[in-house]
This record gives sequence, structure tokens and C-alpha cells, in this order.
Amino acid sequence: MSPSPGDVSVVTVNWNGKCHLSTLLPPLLALEPGEVIVVDNGSADGSQEFLRRRYPQVRLLENGVNRGFAQPCNVGAETARGSCVAFINNDMRPEPDWLVAALEKLDARTPCAASRILDWEGRRVDYNGSSLHYLGYGLQEDLGLAVEAAAPREDVLFPCGGAMLVDRKVFLELEGFDPDYFALYEDVDLGWRLWLAGHRVVLAPDSVVRHRGHATLETRAPEKTRYLMHRNALLTIFKNYDEENFRKILPLALILSVKRAVHFSGVRKESFYLWSETLHRLEEGDATARSQLLDSLNHLVAVDDVLQSLPRLLEKRRRVQSLRRRSDREIMGLFGDPLRRIVEDPGYVKEELEWLESLDLGSLLDLGPAAASLDSLPRALREKIRSLEKDLKSLRWLGSQAALNPPPPPGLAARFFRAVRREGLKAACLRALDYVNRSV
Repeated sequence: MSPSPGDVSVVTVNWNGKCHLSTLLPPLLALEPGEVIVVDNGSADGSQEFLRRRYPQVRLLENGVNRGFAQPCNVGAETARGSCVAFINNDMRPEPDWLVAALEKLDARTPCAASRILDWEGRRVDYNGSSLHYLGYGLQEDLGLAVEAAAPREDVLFPCGGAMLVDRKVFLELEGFDPDYFALYEDVDLGWRLWLAGHRVVLAPDSVVRHRGHATLETRAPEKTRYLMHRNALLTIFKNYDEENFRKILPLALILSVKRAVHFSGVRKESFYLWSETLHRLEEGDATARSQLLDSLNHLVAVDDVLQSLPRLLEKRRRVQSLRRRSDREIMGLFGDPLRRIVEDPGYVKEELEWLESLDLGSLLDLGPAAASLDSLPRALREKIRSLEKDLKSLRWLGSQAALNPPPPPGLAARFFRAVRREGLKAACLRALDYVNRSV
């Protein structure tokens, strides 16, 4: 017999969201679920008193302090009485068929259904499926797209934790959401683990909720959000890749994290004045420079957190891998766009592709389209560019040495060093590059 709404325990996490609860609970209770559980994260806005007074039928569990999203969801699922658990954010509004449409998608192979999430007006998509970058960065498909233009999907790698339904027994067998994530990508990790363990996750397009729009996350500093994103992406790939790919991709992920940190820091390694441009932008009050520098630090802190937690992470990885029923090759078909650019810098992308090729990851990831975007020039021109790049690097190195160790040697180099002193390193390098171009 198929489960009904009466078999569902609905769990929502609340942190200073009293204003949202009055919008969420009336339509939610009208669906007649088996129970509604609100796990409160130490709200200071009177949410607890509001629930006790206005909604005594709602089960209130109190954390006392803000424990993020993952841990409160697990607490709710552990105490739930229903055979299924539905998670919904407190800034959502469910449509009348939300639970019924999700329940219809469940079967013995499919213990998890993802709801379709629209904006508050129901005009644009917030979640209509999922994709994953091979380094663990999740993406909600069709985000911001007009509803009528969004393509239907069935199998998805992961649900959005803000609106989903899952078999309670399976959820608890997989240890639920990872509480170490606090917030962000805990749903990515859960979906990957469900597929890894032999289960299936599907989109229930008629199970619809409206979303007011990241109301809780927007109250937190953006740098905290980006820190969680970088760290949790690393945690996700650490636990879920099989042994062969883990040994290749994790070291590459750490290397590329450092490279992105350097990229966003504004450091110019070819110049002796490494930080001058960044310092100048900060002194001028450039908000973009500040944001980029903070993101640079977030990459490094995320790596440090992962390295500091290695013994515990290795034990988590062992438990996850013990449940494996599918290979990485089977699961990666659900990644969607594993090589989408996360840094719009041709130099970074080129170096990333070279690393992927050297680690023989081309057999797992289709490097062709990404490589083609950088390798579409005629062969003779590519070779000329590579030659000029080498010459320019040599000239930049000579320029930095000249600034430290005058006087310069005679001949062409002398003219270059005089140009460095007279016009600056950048202008001298451009002049030298023009000379090389004309020579070629």
C-alpha cells in the first residue's frame, strides 16, 4: 500500500523566522500530514512562544543555539513518527499537491523525491534538477528561468534540501545529512550517497513549493556562505569518490584551491611588487577587491579545515564507501556539467585541463568540449603563442631581477632594463612583446 500524507512527518528548521512561520504553517497543516515538527535553532525573535500559542499541534524541538541546517533536520527525522520525512524551509509555501505528488514518485528503488521550487510569484524556477562540478560545487538547474521554458527531468543527482521527501528508514541508515556541513551542499552529499548506495533520486515536477528566496542565508555574511561552499565541496568529494578517483581528484582539488586563492588574491607573481595592485584597490575602497581577497582566504581556510579533520574524515569515508553499490562511472552521468568553469580565467582553465589530462581523468570526464574552447586556433598560431608566452615569462623574470640587481648588462637587455626604470615593468614587457611579435 502506497504511503499517504498521513504517513509523512514534515520537518522545518527555524532560526529567527517567526515572520515566515505564519506564512508556511497554514497551507502546510491544510495538507494533513501525520505531524509537523519545527526544530528551533535558538531563535531570539519569539518564535517558540508564537508556536506554542498559535500552533499547539506543531511539535517544537529546541536546539538552544544555532546549529545550522543539517543537524536540526537529523534531529527532526530521528524523532519523527512517520515512515517518510519531508523537509521544507521555513520561507517556503507548499502548493496543495506538494506531498501527494512527491509520494507518487516513491517505490522500492526510489526512496527520495525532489520537489520543484519556484519563486514566490510562481513565475521563475528556483530548482528544477541538479548538476555537479567534479570538484564538488553543486548547482540548481534552470535557476531564474521562466517556468514555461524549463525542461522536464526525471533522475537527479541530488534534491534541494529546502523541499524534498525521503523514506525515513533509508535516510537514517545513511546517517542523514552530514552535521559537519552546518549548511550548504548537505543535500548534494546526501543525493550522491543515495545513488552510491544503490538508490534513486527523482524530480517530482508536480510537487511544487514557492520560495521567498534564501531568507536565512541572506542574513549571514557572504564570506561565511562562500567559506561553507568551498569547504563543503571538498568534504563532499572526499567522502564520495571511489578509491581510484579519490587518489587523483583530492590532491588536484587541494592544488586548484590554492591556485584559486592566489588568483583571487590579486597577487602578480611576475612583478616584484606582488601586492601593490591589491593594496591600491583596497585603499581606494574597491568592494570587489575586498570580496575577492576574502574569497581567496576562504579557499585557504577551507583546505586547512579539511586537512585538520583528516582522521575523522577518513572514518566517514570508510563508512560511505562500505555502502557502495554503484561505480563512479554510473553516477557521473548525473553530474550534468562536471567541467563548467568556476573561474573565468583562460590561464587557470588551461592549467586545470593539463592537470586532468596528466592524471588520466579524461576517461572519466569528457575533456573535449572544454579543451576545444582553448584549442580552436590554427596549429601554427598556437605554437607561436606558446613560444611568445615562454619569451614573455623570461623577460618578466629578467625584469624583476633587474629591479633588484642593477646595473643591467649591455645590448638589447640594457635597453629593456632602462625601459623598466624609465617606464615601469609592464610597459617594458609590452614593448619587448611587440618586438618579439614583429620578429616572428
